Amino acid sequence: MPLEYARSEGERSSIDRLSCPQDLQQLTALLLRDLPNYSNRVIQRTQRKNRAEGVRNFIVTTSQAEFEPLDLPRIQYNPIEGRDPEQVFFTVLERQYKNKEVATIQTYHWLFLTQTDDAWQTVMMYSRFGNSKATKPPAPPRETTNGIIGQGVQLWLKDCRAGTVRR
Repeated sequence: MPLEYARSEGERSSIDRLSCPQDLQQLTALLLRDLPNYSNRVIQRTQRKNRAEGVRNFIVTTSQAEFEPLDLPRIQYNPIEGRDPEQVFFTVLERQYKNKEVATIQTYHWLFLTQTDDAWQTVMMYSRFGNSKATKPPAPPRETTNGIIGQGVQLWLKDCRAGTVRR
């Protein structure tokens, strides 16, 4: 008897519950729920120098995702498996503690995901960092696929593919 038939109904439903959602909106709701924790772990691993200098950063929360795509020319990327990547927009609220000063920083993120036969994958991510001074324009978008939030996204997707993300 094949192994999948030998499992009880309860075991099968718990395995299904751990699978990564195929629906983009369900996927991003779970991702954004967990992203502060994943990103804070990236900060703990990568920001040792800042901590030694008395600077501590923490991701506090994320916004809900927005899915209205921008129309992009195809000169900057090639579609994977003939599909255009999905575009997800969200913001992150971060707190930075330096000595006795506290700064609140809002960042804006534009995430490109694609669904392959196996799972969702990050294509790239751009971020724009907010500015607390109204007299200065915000910084232009930067490619941040390997930045703190980008690494948090990639780690979460890896865990999602492994079936370890709680729904």
